[in-house]
Amino acid sequence: MGAATLWGISGVVAKSLFNRRIEPWTLIEIRLTASFATLLVILALRRHPLRVSRSLVGRLVVLGLAMTASQFSYYLTISLTDVSTALFLQYTGPVFVTLYAWAVTRETITPMRGGAILLALAGAYFLVAGREGIRMQPLGLLTGSFSAIAFGVYAILARARIRQVDSWTVLLYALGSGAVAWSLIVQPWKAYLSGYAPVEWLLFGFIAIFATILPFGLFLYGLRHITPSLASLTATLEPVVGSAAAMALLHETLGAVQIAGGLAIVAAVSLIQTTDLSVARREELLPPAPD
Repeated sequence: MGAATLWGISGVVAKSLFNRRIEPWTLIEIRLTASFATLLVILALRRHPLRVSRSLVGRLVVLGLAMTASQFSYYLTISLTDVSTALFLQYTGPVFVTLYAWAVTRETITPMRGGAILLALAGAYFLVAGREGIRMQPLGLLTGSFSAIAFGVYAILARARIRQVDSWTVLLYALGSGAVAWSLIVQPWKAYLSGYAPVEWLLFGFIAIFATILPFGLFLYGLRHITPSLASLTATLEPVVGSAAAMALLHETLGAVQIAGGLAIVAAVSLIQTTDLSVARREELLPPAPD
């Protein structure tokens, strides 16, 4: 829930940067490289163990690519359709994660969990669409669905990795691999040497720390105690927080239908937290990650 809250607030910050003519592709490059460098310095100063076994490096790289692919396809969906469509499609992710958990790990889809997923999906639709509805386009539908699947894959892979390595080291390698991969698309020196204003550098700092390091760290920590399907469903709080922040900071307005959608998401998350979370607590907790 903390991760979803920070991600929701960061959406308003990102939008303010887009209004300043910062390209989404450039923001992704700055976000990945700045977050990786900042986290590396913090962990090094704290003498946090950074080495992992060679057998895990490739898996952590795949995790970082899944995280980057989710961000890339999300922004691409926005460019092909609109923000509302992209938000709704990305937050169909819990469906994919739950179906995977049911098919592969035999995680039971209880009536309560299924109802919460449907309630969250309906709430997400009404929150982002309002009375006008969502405008679909074949390619936008494809990229938006890929964004949801990529985030689901990230949650599933992350759950496996934090069984072997502590959360901050997992995040460091994921950010590093994502930064290297994205630098092949947007050169870092071009992203950073564009004559930004001081306020834009402050916003970049916010994105690096409060939109990336802290929320992803919290999300990974949460995965040590709850399943990927529960975590991805809880993350649907992001558009609720983002909409509320947009109302407060950007003076955007929400209609009755959108407010009802937001309340439906809150109800769904509350429902799943008070039912299936109690089941998850009875599961065997993950052993402490090796130093």
